[in-house]
Amino acid sequence: MGIVLQPGNIVFLDTAPFIYFFEQHPIFFPYMEKLFYDVSIYQVKVITSMITFIEIVTHPARIGNQELVEQYRTYFTRSSQITLLPIDLSIANEAIDIRTQYTLKTPDAIQLGTAIAYSATYIITNDRQWKQLAPQNVLLVDEM
Repeated sequence: MGIVLQPGNIVFLDTAPFIYFFEQHPIFFPYMEKLFYDVSIYQVKVITSMITFIEIVTHPARIGNQELVEQYRTYFTRSSQITLLPIDLSIANEAIDIRTQYTLKTPDAIQLGTAIAYSATYIITNDRQWKQLAPQNVLLVDEM
C-alpha cells in the first residue's frame, strides 16, 4: 500500500515503531527514518497516546537505565514533531466502542481510540491484529 504524506496529515504511531526507530532495528529502522524525514519535509503532525509513553519508558526504568529514561522523557515531552496525548473522555469513549466490538486489550483500544478521536490519516503499528480490526489507514511498518 505505502504511505503518501501531505501537509496537514496526522500520523498516529503505536509504541513499536518508536522502539524500532530509537533502537535502530536492523529491518524496521530504515522505514522509520524515512517516515520521520518525510514528516519534517511535509510538516505532518505525529501523535501518540500516553500509553506509548508508559510502554516505552517502562523497560529502561525497570532495568535501571536512567539515561535512556530521561532521553525518552525529553523526546516525548519536548519534541516539536510529536504530540503526546493524554487520555480524555473522547478517547475513552472510542476505546469503549472498540472494546465492545473487538477483543482488544485496553491499552490497544486506547491507542486505536486516540488515533480515531484525532482523525489520524495513517495509523502506523506492527500489530497485525489492528489491520484486521481497523480501517484501511492502518499500516504495518514494512508496508510504508
